[in-house]
Amino acid sequence: MLRSSILTIQLLFFVALAAAGQQPANDRLSRLGDSAFMTSFRQKIEQYRTRYHIPGLSVGIVANGRLAWSQGFGFADIDRGIVPDEHTNYQVASVTKTFGAVILMQLAYEGKLSINDPINKYGIQLGARWGSDPRIKLKHLLTHTAAGNDFNGFRPGRKFIYNGGWYNQLRLPIEQASGRPFGELLMERIIRPLGMSQTAPSPDDPASFRLAGLDSAAFISTMAVPYDWNKKERKLVKVVNFHYGFGPAAGLVSNVADLARYAVAIDERQFLTPAQWDTMWTPFVTPKGKSIQYGQGWFTTKYKGEKVVWHTGWWYGYSALFLMVPGRKLTFIILGNSQDVSRPFYHIVQPAKFLPARRVPFKKNLANKVEASDFARAFLESFVD
Repeated sequence: MLRSSILTIQLLFFVALAAAGQQPANDRLSRLGDSAFMTSFRQKIEQYRTRYHIPGLSVGIVANGRLAWSQGFGFADIDRGIVPDEHTNYQVASVTKTFGAVILMQLAYEGKLSINDPINKYGIQLGARWGSDPRIKLKHLLTHTAAGNDFNGFRPGRKFIYNGGWYNQLRLPIEQASGRPFGELLMERIIRPLGMSQTAPSPDDPASFRLAGLDSAAFISTMAVPYDWNKKERKLVKVVNFHYGFGPAAGLVSNVADLARYAVAIDERQFLTPAQWDTMWTPFVTPKGKSIQYGQGWFTTKYKGEKVVWHTGWWYGYSALFLMVPGRKLTFIILGNSQDVSRPFYHIVQPAKFLPARRVPFKKNLANKVEASDFARAFLESFVD
């Protein structure tokens, strides 16, 4: 009898400990239902939107397997006074890389290609000193470690240097290994199964856009108008005559509601096994044992001991941040119709004239932690701290 009582007490003790461990996270998520707290959070988002001269934002938080909160700020179209919401579409730019990585890794796990394949196997030509150097593997394009630098003889795998154009070359192995267009695989394997009915390749790539089966004119009408902040004249101006291409690196158009479905699917470890997702979110390690800030198609770091994975998106007239806290099944999505959501990561847009031409202007800025973004920091401090 005594032994049974002791076991019961121990069991209750451990249950209490487990509950205590979950309570802080649950308390933070309960803030989503606290009107005063959410008013304060909205005020922070609006403050930063104004500070960075962003015309419009669509923002969402995914928690407990659903889009738990969303809000539009400013204007999707200034002239017409249209306020954005969770269904307003934006070019998500480099957030597309996370989708491209999933497709590539699915093919790898199916045995149709290997990320250790040399780029020359697929006819990838990087130009300049790199060419089709067989030392450069697909994994180096996937992790932005293909370039090297002066100090390591430009050998791949030694240095993180972000290069969206080189990442986009992954279209070649994807299409050669599968025998199908990348856009077709994307629609078939991710977009349609998740019911992301208003997500599609860029309308500026008609062949890829047709894969979505949507009316081009009607779809374009759902998109936020792209703007840029003219510092000299101190006003927002529309972006015109700019072509948004499509590939594994960029060019997907989506909205908060659809990206929330994507986030829930990832939380449920769809598309890949849990172990494969963990591999994607593990920082690439150089031959000298240094971990970089990027895994396989995702930035990855720790925030106060909690794993955080994310991707920024920047394109002329649009920007995005897709931030996940996998251990909490918590996601923050923010889409804007100027490039300034991602300004902390990409604040040097053109190389300074005195720098050698081969210097990459984004390298240093993309080494920043996600907290470099005021938007990301506001979210993390509000719902993860």
